[in-house]
Amino acid sequence: MKILVAPQEFKGSISALSAAEAGKTGILRVFPQAEVVLCPVADGGDGTLETLVEVSGGEVRTCSVQNPIGETIQAQWGAMGDGVTAVIEMARTSGLALLSLAERDPLNASTYGLGQAISEALDEGFRKFIVGI
Repeated sequence: MKILVAPQEFKGSISALSAAEAGKTGILRVFPQAEVVLCPVADGGDGTLETLVEVSGGEVRTCSVQNPIGETIQAQWGAMGDGVTAVIEMARTSGLALLSLAERDPLNASTYGLGQAISEALDEGFRKFIVGI
């Protein structure tokens, strides 16, 4: 029997890869002869960076960028294990969660920080990009 385990992260508690591994452990307890294939997934939103970095053997990095209202923040981006692909979630540089309700003004907000994160990755030699929007 071949079983595919393809979970997304459980927000705030467990990564997609950890969920897949836990599923595999449970399946093998019941079906010890099963071939279990792990395929952690992400939908392009929260968790995409961690999932892609984790399954590729990469690492999460941090850079200084401007949030949507021009304040300097620390944003994470991912260096995938292939050494040429960077993963950037726009929410980490320009997302609504970075602002209070009073600060949310779409006519004056900017995604400049996303470009700064891309520039940082380019400076570090990355030439392929996955951007979660």
